[in-house]
Amino acid sequence: MLRYRASNARILVSYVIDYALLVILLAIWGWISTLPPRHSRFSLTDITLQYPMADPETISFENACLLSILLPVLVFILWSLLIDFYRYRSKVAERLWDLNCAILGLALSVTVSIVIVTSLKQIVGRPRPDSISRCKPEAGAHDASPYGLSSIEICTQTDKSILDEGFRSWPSGHSSTAFAGLFYLSLYLAGKLSLFDNKGEVWKTVIVISPSLGAAAIACTRILDHRHHGSDAVTGSLMGAGCAWMAYRLYFPSLSDTERQGQAWSLRSWGESLRSKSRDSTLDDTLTGGLPDDEERIDLASKNQFRRRQRLADDSPYAPENPYQSTYDGVEYELNILNDR
Repeated sequence: MLRYRASNARILVSYVIDYALLVILLAIWGWISTLPPRHSRFSLTDITLQYPMADPETISFENACLLSILLPVLVFILWSLLIDFYRYRSKVAERLWDLNCAILGLALSVTVSIVIVTSLKQIVGRPRPDSISRCKPEAGAHDASPYGLSSIEICTQTDKSILDEGFRSWPSGHSSTAFAGLFYLSLYLAGKLSLFDNKGEVWKTVIVISPSLGAAAIACTRILDHRHHGSDAVTGSLMGAGCAWMAYRLYFPSLSDTERQGQAWSLRSWGESLRSKSRDSTLDDTLTGGLPDDEERIDLASKNQFRRRQRLADDSPYAPENPYQSTYDGVEYELNILNDR
C-alpha cells in the first residue's frame, strides 16, 4: 500500500504546535516557581546545613541560562549557516531548516528540564546547606528532645523569599539547566564532527566534551557556594543530560550514524510514497553525492536501518515477507530497490 506526503499546511501547523507547547511549558514553570516549597523538618545540629549563605553567588541562575542557551544558539548559527553551507553547498532553505531543528531541540531540552526540576524542588523541599543561616533561629532554640527535629517556626528570618529558597535544594536547577543546554551542544558537535566515525581523532573529542566540562564547572560552583549538596548537583546534572539526549534524538539521528554527519531529520511526513524519488530528501542526495556505487550501497544498507525500512515497498517483487529479517537479506533487498530506480 502506497502512502502519500501530508499537506504543507498540516506540516506547518504541527511545528507551530511544538513552539506553542514550549511557551505553555514556560508559563507552567513560571507559575510553579511562585508557589512556596514544602518546608521539611531539619536538625539544628546537622553540620551539613550550617554553612554560611553565599552572597553573591559565583554564577547566578540568569547567567547560567545565558551560558547554557545563548552559547549553543551562537554555535548553531555559525555551524548551520556558515560551516555546513560551504561544506555541502546546499540551499539556504536547507541550512535554515537544520538551524530550526537545532534551536527547537535546545528549547525543548531546557524547558522540559526546568519544569521537571522546579516541580521536584517544590514537592521535596530539601534544606540547602545554608538553610540554618537563612533561617536565623531564635536565641536558645534547640531540637525537640530527645530525638526530635526543628521546623521553620523557630526561624526569625523576616524575608520569606530567602527562607523559602532555603528549602529548594534538590535537585540543582543550575546543574540541570547547564547540562540541558551545554550537553545538548556536545551532542550537536559530536554529530556534526562525526565523532564516532572509527577514525579516533582526539581533536574532535576535545571540542565535543568542552561544553560538557563547562556544564560540570557550573554544577561545581553550586557546591562551592554551599547552595547545594553534592547529590543535588549530580542528580540535576543527570536530569539535564537526559533531557538533552531525548531532545537531540527527536530532531537528529544517532551519533553512530556518521553517514548523515549530524544533519537534522527532514520535514515531518505522515506517509510519502515510498517508491517515489522524493523518498530520499535533497539533503540525503547532497550527503551521498547522488546514487552510491555497489560497495557504498552495501555499507549504507547495513549501517542505516531506518533508510531500509523507509524504502520497503509492499508492491515490490523483492519486498521480504518479514522486514526485520537478517542483515544479509536486507542488504540484498536494498540493492534490488536501488537498481529499480
